[in-house]
Amino acid sequence: MGKGWAKGLTAATDPRIARMAASRRGKPRGPYRLRRCTPWIWTPEIAYAVGLIATDGNLSPSGRHVSVSSGERVVLETFLKSIGRTAKIETVKRSGYGGTGLRVQLGDVGLYRWLLSIGLTPRKSLTLGSIAAPDDVIADLLRGLIDGDGSIMDVTYDGTGKARGKRYRTLLVRFNSASREHITWVRAQISSRFRLAGGLGFEEGLYQLTYAKRASLKLLPYLYSSVGVPCLERKRDVWLKFVREDGAVIR
Repeated sequence: MGKGWAKGLTAATDPRIARMAASRRGKPRGPYRLRRCTPWIWTPEIAYAVGLIATDGNLSPSGRHVSVSSGERVVLETFLKSIGRTAKIETVKRSGYGGTGLRVQLGDVGLYRWLLSIGLTPRKSLTLGSIAAPDDVIADLLRGLIDGDGSIMDVTYDGTGKARGKRYRTLLVRFNSASREHITWVRAQISSRFRLAGGLGFEEGLYQLTYAKRASLKLLPYLYSSVGVPCLERKRDVWLKFVREDGAVIR
């Protein structure tokens, strides 16, 4: 039988086609394997990744694609490692900012629906509220929020009044969000779990939740509970350098 011999033939008109059809009946078509859907459950690594998605991520209107953008490749590499996936990190144009950035995109209906179930939404910037994370991974989630849109800052400032002429050094932790409901939820989580108070402000379209030196020095050891936790080391090292040079005691 040469190439194309079966063209125009059917199981009803040719016994060879009928035999092949019978042997395949009830089996998946093609050589591929059906992809097994892995249930998504909370772990410290997944919680960190959710923090990145909540800040630098996007759920597409398609109902299946989840993407995370960053200016730093290491953030996306850590994200993929945290969720146990591989994907291409591509260079994309940054809308509204100019220039280019990096993005990773996953086509995963299961992940998409799970993210919806815990509180994330498409066009989440203004609609994001609380995230249904269990207590034992809240610290990991908060660390992901910091590595996404937050910051750890070593700041010097001039004294005023009787302290005029002196310079002071302080450490600040800041969470940013365009959603007041979400930033209020973050504030409530830190208040209830760590008994720490932060100041809430609004600037250039963003709500800013800021923790001063004393609160920051108490909060950060909880967020970075061990050396191996997934994180953007550049931000973590700001805190560690401050502790070394300022003489502050961790915990």
